[in-house]
Amino acid sequence: MGLLKRTVEKFAQDQRDFFESGLTDEDKAKQASVPVVTVAMEPGSGGFLVAEALAKRLGFDLYHRNILNAIAHSADTNSDVLDMIEKERFSKIQDFVSSLLQEQYVYSGDYVQHLTKMVNSLGIIGRAVIVGRGANFILPPEKRFAIRVIAPEEIRVKNVAFQFGVTLAEAKKRIKKRENRRKTFIKNTFHKDITDVESYDLILNTARLDLQAAVETAIGTILGAQKNRVFEKATAFILRGEK
Repeated sequence: MGLLKRTVEKFAQDQRDFFESGLTDEDKAKQASVPVVTVAMEPGSGGFLVAEALAKRLGFDLYHRNILNAIAHSADTNSDVLDMIEKERFSKIQDFVSSLLQEQYVYSGDYVQHLTKMVNSLGIIGRAVIVGRGANFILPPEKRFAIRVIAPEEIRVKNVAFQFGVTLAEAKKRIKKRENRRKTFIKNTFHKDITDVESYDLILNTARLDLQAAVETAIGTILGAQKNRVFEKATAFILRGEK
């Protein structure tokens, strides 16, 4: 067994032992070394595959579309309504019209409140990989390790065309539409630019890394950050100005 594999397995086991202990949520939040990993991505970059493989390697729970079920339960609605809100990113006027047509409708502002509450809860519980939904903008830096997965547009278009069996033109159209929705959601909700590199701890370019290499890179960086106790503070300094 390689050194990295042994280290990852020990890390995962330590995390499991830690969270199965009798500590309170407050104690866990204070002592957890890597509470949450967030994975944002450009459409077609393969970010979900990276998140899925990373969660499996670390022994963490993966939260993607399944997070809608938890929010739906909290908001007393169904996940289909939330799915529509996520896909359409409704304006206030669209919110109002939709509320007249659907008895269980949840306003987008209420959805964000439930989402924030859910993500913050995961930040306390820990051992989670959260895909998208602006989770890295909800949790403070010391409570998460934020990854963004990217790739050149040409490659992403080919990936989407292959995955869904559509033309390159249709794939490009889908990517642009999803990109615009995600950018708008992050800007309107968190007043942030989703492409700002300073909002992430690690950028993975899948044009240069295959799935295994991307996951190994992420794990190596997380383990290094854990060893240097980066997750105990909001900012770490590589240059301290000390003599």
